[in-house]
Amino acid sequence: MDAVVLCPGCAHQNALDASYCIGCRTPLSRGRRVTHEEALDLDMKRRADARRRRIVRWALVVLFLLGVGGWTGYSTLVRHGSPVSDIGANPAPGDWPMIQGGPSHSAFVSDAVPIPEGQVRWRFESKAPIVSSPAVVQGTVYLSTGDRRVVALEADTGELIWESEVTGPVHSSPAVAGDLLFVGLKDGRLLALDTADGKIQWEFSTDNWIFSSPSVYRGVVYIGSGDGRIYALDAVTGKKRWSYLTGGGVTSAPAVNEDVVAVTSARRMYILDANTGKHRLEIITGMGRSPALDAELAYVAITRGLLLAIDWRKRELPFEMTARRIRVQFFLWGLVGSLPHQKGFVWSFLRPGERFVGSPVVGASMVYVAAESGAVYALDRSDGHLVWKFMADAKITESPSIAGQTLYVGDAEGGLYGIDTLTGETTWRFRADDSVTSTVVPANGMLYVATVGGTLYAIQ
Repeated sequence: MDAVVLCPGCAHQNALDASYCIGCRTPLSRGRRVTHEEALDLDMKRRADARRRRIVRWALVVLFLLGVGGWTGYSTLVRHGSPVSDIGANPAPGDWPMIQGGPSHSAFVSDAVPIPEGQVRWRFESKAPIVSSPAVVQGTVYLSTGDRRVVALEADTGELIWESEVTGPVHSSPAVAGDLLFVGLKDGRLLALDTADGKIQWEFSTDNWIFSSPSVYRGVVYIGSGDGRIYALDAVTGKKRWSYLTGGGVTSAPAVNEDVVAVTSARRMYILDANTGKHRLEIITGMGRSPALDAELAYVAITRGLLLAIDWRKRELPFEMTARRIRVQFFLWGLVGSLPHQKGFVWSFLRPGERFVGSPVVGASMVYVAAESGAVYALDRSDGHLVWKFMADAKITESPSIAGQTLYVGDAEGGLYGIDTLTGETTWRFRADDSVTSTVVPANGMLYVATVGGTLYAIQ
């Protein structure tokens, strides 16, 4: 009966006098001597084992794909019940219902608002700096102050309508939707006040301070907290719909549209499903400000002079998140030479040495960003190329705003500027008594702006 030697490496059959396997060149000194019939049986068994392993591998692949598909389907299709109402802080002509004008944070009013004459119609004085931006809705100005109050004022006269005392200085800018005013407090509570008299209708407690300003869209109020979470609450009842844990305390205001919530925290911008709170994108940004949204892109200004435009419609699957985080660690350890490509990246604008401040402003065809140096940059929304640059007389610390074809911004010495959005030329100036600490709010046919001295100006 013929005998052969089986290779210990690849199980190939070799002649008895062979020193090396003719298949893989492995030494045959440890090869197994068997009959030819035994070799055939062993080969058939080996092939059957290999076939079973292939079946198991493919089964695991199918299970993985089903799991990814299930996760995607859950993120896409599973929906919380509808909120009690559809109220939102959406701007109507003459109104400015929340920080940056509305849930998307565009800070852009397309109405043909006339450039003001520069006369002070009235002033409201508080006993501490005002570091929030006012909301103006249907002839009433709503303001949170540094002297522990939330107030409602007649928009035409500045007369006090009501005031509600709170537990400490308020950094959160109010948002008004329906008959409710929403504001966050340093003690970690989000309050919903009646716009008629300032009485608390409901409150929701987070586990840390709130410096973030609320956004209200389609019956849901969104807020960030120092406990690292983004919360989505029913705007009428205060009942929690979902929360999402970020990598650090959230001071930025969420930008919201029909599909997503965008917010910055811990040197990242998170883009979440607005209805479920499920993860969609996570972008490494550095120290970023509150983002702004348009129909396709999310814009975020970073303190080191970088503006990013991200396609918020993109989605990141779980294995992509894990792979990217591993690649980032490898980069930090010096094992790879570059950071991973960021999904959704469209374009960037970089000005080394600058420190961008506030949120970008999204105009009709351009996006605008201010810098601490006093510069305002106008960029083409399609590719981020520079269209014009404006320089104020002093540093800028707050976001600009746009009414019609005029961009308004204030500086640290009280200077207010009206700038042509197409050319960058100055069309209007005004001097306040102290450093500007809010976005200039164009509403009710006037401009409203706060200063560090605790004064709110109404300028006509």
